[in-house]
Amino acid sequence: MTEKNEMDLLKTAQIDSAEILAVGTELLMGQIVNTNAAYLAQQLRELGISSYYQTVVGDNHARVIQAIHTALSRTDLLIMTGGLGPTADDISMACAAEACGRKLVFHPAEWDKITAYFARTGRKAAEINRKQAMLPEDSLILPNNNGTAPGALIPLLWQQQPRFVVLLPGPPLENHLMFQDYVRPVLLKHTRHQLRSVFLHLTGIGESEVETRIQDLIKQQSNPTIAPYCSEGEVTLRLTQLCTDDQDPDLITPVKHELYARLGQYVYEEGERRLPEVVKDLLASKQLTVSFAESCTAGLMSSQFGDLPGVSQVFLGSVVSYADSAKENLLQVPAFILRQDGAVSQSCAQAMAVGCRDRFGSDYGVSITGIAGPDGGSTEKPVGTVWIAVADSQGVVSKLHRFQGNRAKIRRLAALKAYDLLRRRMLNLGE
Repeated sequence: MTEKNEMDLLKTAQIDSAEILAVGTELLMGQIVNTNAAYLAQQLRELGISSYYQTVVGDNHARVIQAIHTALSRTDLLIMTGGLGPTADDISMACAAEACGRKLVFHPAEWDKITAYFARTGRKAAEINRKQAMLPEDSLILPNNNGTAPGALIPLLWQQQPRFVVLLPGPPLENHLMFQDYVRPVLLKHTRHQLRSVFLHLTGIGESEVETRIQDLIKQQSNPTIAPYCSEGEVTLRLTQLCTDDQDPDLITPVKHELYARLGQYVYEEGERRLPEVVKDLLASKQLTVSFAESCTAGLMSSQFGDLPGVSQVFLGSVVSYADSAKENLLQVPAFILRQDGAVSQSCAQAMAVGCRDRFGSDYGVSITGIAGPDGGSTEKPVGTVWIAVADSQGVVSKLHRFQGNRAKIRRLAALKAYDLLRRRMLNLGE
């Protein structure tokens, strides 16, 4: 079989069955829970691919090879997870190449990506990391946008039957995003079903609370399916219907209506827009304007808003009032508030929002003041304490948040929650 014919499998072969093979002695010893297998099994189910086997094997070359051969003898698709690191016990890529009859080839472009990843965090890639740029020949490289280890997709004939081997990294974030971004689109071309999907994006509610409210719907789901995903400060619900053709009846809309009945106030988008864009479009539709007063976020919210095309029709400006003197002089925050309550307080946040609105003459004024850390916290006001306020012609609302995480995460969450408080104010949803 020629190289071209094997790669043509990507265009013609059908995938009906799959096996998940997790590699890592730490999994066998119970040191790490195999959450990737549950995630991948759910993803395969939504694609109409039956997952009949899940196997865990330790970091042993012979046993990994044997597990690969066994899987190839009984399934169309083998997804391997873990073992793509740079150390001696990371053997998945080498074992997959050997089992599939492929050589490992060094990819300079992948090595450049690895060194660039380290450079972004002020580090230098070690020589040992070159191993991660060694990938099976005639394979499809799966980029890793969240780590150093690229994945691979190997098409091959096994006993004259078309097979696919996918290698994904072990860390769940890298694993899940690589599957979503690069593997899922390939698999969609090889299933016997068509998919209809709707995405509901929520904020202001945690993943556990979302699942509690819709637990009965998840338990009784068949077609369509409901898949919750958690990201920073947000939850996404993906509704997916398996169809045989375009004429199948719409089964998603009734489920979507039920989700709105239970979670509607937290749903900020049904589609692909992120929250800042939703807020911008909402302001534009109402012909209203906004201005920002930022302290601990230091212009992050303004920067996110400024990235959006057409924002000039709704965004009048912002004040980065980091120092107390800036709050007093630029936003007219009364000195007694700063003395008595401090810069990180409800009264200061409200005064900042009102002062910002007055300064720019905008319909809404939004303020953020808090302690992003790592220093500056106290027992009363620990790191992560953030007050957010929104002022308009009807008055001012404010909300206290206690965020967890490093400085960058706290600032991102503060900006996100400020956008959401503004959205809720415009839609009369309360705080």
